[in-house]
Amino acid sequence: MAHTSSRIAGCSLLIILAMAAFPASQSQSMQSGTQPSVTVTELPPEAIPAGTCKESYSGYLEVPENGNTKNKEFTPQQIGDYVKKRLGEGYSLSLYPQASGRLFVIETCQTPKS
Repeated sequence: MAHTSSRIAGCSLLIILAMAAFPASQSQSMQSGTQPSVTVTELPPEAIPAGTCKESYSGYLEVPENGNTKNKEFTPQQIGDYVKKRLGEGYSLSLYPQASGRLFVIETCQTPKS
């Protein structure tokens, strides 16, 4: 129990110190007329192999089926084939299922720019 109390006290002290330091840095930014900012860049854990893509794309997923274009109710096989093909072309993908049954896709071209 004593160990837990000392741990809580240590965390409380850290929080108090952080709160005390925050207004000081904020007032320095206001005096110099600049706004504080934070930039976050997500990096992949490994290099992405070069592909053939030329530019990024976003829109609803559509796949050809029996001479028509299908844009709803995909089978797992259709989604998997699409993802495999686009990854091989050098895209990183984000897939967002929509309430309408459609699938919104953001494809970011990861080919190194020359």
